Amino acid sequence: MTEIITPPAVKESRASRRKADPRSLSGWVQKLGESGMPVFAHTARDISQVSDSRESSAAQLARVVLQDAAMTARLLRVANSPVFNPIGKTISTVSRAVVVLGFQEVRSICLAIAVVESMLKGKQRQHVVEEMARSFHAAVQARCFARKRKDSSPEEVFIATLLFRLGDMAFWAFAGDTAQHMDAAIRQRPGVTQDTIQRELLGFPFTELTLGLSREWKLGALLEEALEGKTDSNPRAGNVALGHELAMAAEQGWDTPEVSLLLERIAENLYLPVEDVRQLVEKNAEEAADTAAFYGAGKASGLIPVPGDKPAGTASDDAIDAAPVFLDPDPMLQLEILRELSALMESRPDFNSVLEMVLEGMYRGIGMDRTLFALRTPDHSRLVGRYALGMGNEQLRHHFQFTTDDDEPSLFSHVIASKQAVWVGGGRNPEIDRLVTDPVRAIAQGAGFFVTPIEIQHKVIGVFYADRQPSGRALDEDSFTSFRHFAQQGNLALAYLSND
Repeated sequence: MTEIITPPAVKESRASRRKADPRSLSGWVQKLGESGMPVFAHTARDISQVSDSRESSAAQLARVVLQDAAMTARLLRVANSPVFNPIGKTISTVSRAVVVLGFQEVRSICLAIAVVESMLKGKQRQHVVEEMARSFHAAVQARCFARKRKDSSPEEVFIATLLFRLGDMAFWAFAGDTAQHMDAAIRQRPGVTQDTIQRELLGFPFTELTLGLSREWKLGALLEEALEGKTDSNPRAGNVALGHELAMAAEQGWDTPEVSLLLERIAENLYLPVEDVRQLVEKNAEEAADTAAFYGAGKASGLIPVPGDKPAGTASDDAIDAAPVFLDPDPMLQLEILRELSALMESRPDFNSVLEMVLEGMYRGIGMDRTLFALRTPDHSRLVGRYALGMGNEQLRHHFQFTTDDDEPSLFSHVIASKQAVWVGGGRNPEIDRLVTDPVRAIAQGAGFFVTPIEIQHKVIGVFYADRQPSGRALDEDSFTSFRHFAQQGNLALAYLSND
């Protein structure tokens, strides 16, 4: 047998790689979280915290999404796709998307968007795309099975299934030289299972890596139970596993014995005839291809095995142009959001939903950098920031606390007493500018801003505030007019609700 001689330079390279790469499962979890997928990890934690909180609301979820302009653009693109919006009624705001599609649906869309956005930035692109195709296919199949079994939250099943191979995707995307070494080993040893090669090179399989990432990023108990193989005791975890089994088997062809056996198992689980199940899963495959395409995973969409080679997906590229950090005024979007605000009244929303939609209109429609609603305290002595959108929104909300004592003239006391909107800064109104105290000036950091009161039954309950301080862009008359218009529409909506 011919001895293979490894050049010294290659040996040195391998040694340095082994030294640089983590040598434990926890090390890889840390590496991927810190250097590979920090954006996804942050998004996943934020969305999970909203969903897991007893005080969660649609408005809270909308605020998490709106902090990321690119996520907002992607969510609205998916929400308006034929997959999620078959009647074609335009959804222009995140707030409306949550109302129309539902809390869990929007949560699952956002996590899926985060997966696509993060993974497609990595290396070993072919492996990533293959895993993404498999995961989208499995997720749509599993969600359908869950719905047929009257699951209380099929979207949770969808997300658990989509993330079931997260470790695989993350490794191929961000493991660098180690991923290349893994790829070479798989190609050179075609008769050896990938699980075996993973254990040899890493000391653990990708399944354990996914489980470690799930626990670190708090991705949900269902995903963990599915990864731990608790499919017999938990039918929902069984749906996750079954979705992946079918997706992998279908890659070898829909007419294979493996697929036929799986269809019989699915038929037993769903109490349906096998032929009905075949039609169901074939339709699901088409839906999966369309779903992946609208999430921005166009190449993955093309790899999902659609029976009969039916055309799949309508999005051609994996990349979706990121929305700009600072949004330009968009008169058409303003009109659409105002229409949605009117349509929102039909569903009898709570006050918070109305306030959130007004803030979103000011932020995205008018193109303000920061918008905030501050509520008067019950004794009318103070204004306290309650909701905020835009760059540094939490800091703005936290620091926006002002007294409104009638005995001491101040900007906000004036706005409340006069019930008039004001444009502060730029020398427009010296009398108003003189009412700006140092604490107020610190909030705007010297920039101009808009303030307007909001009323219920002729009583001022708070104010809206908006500025472009982070970008340094100038305010203008059109923006001020639009700002007042949104506030007026908010007042009308709240008056309508208060008379119910």
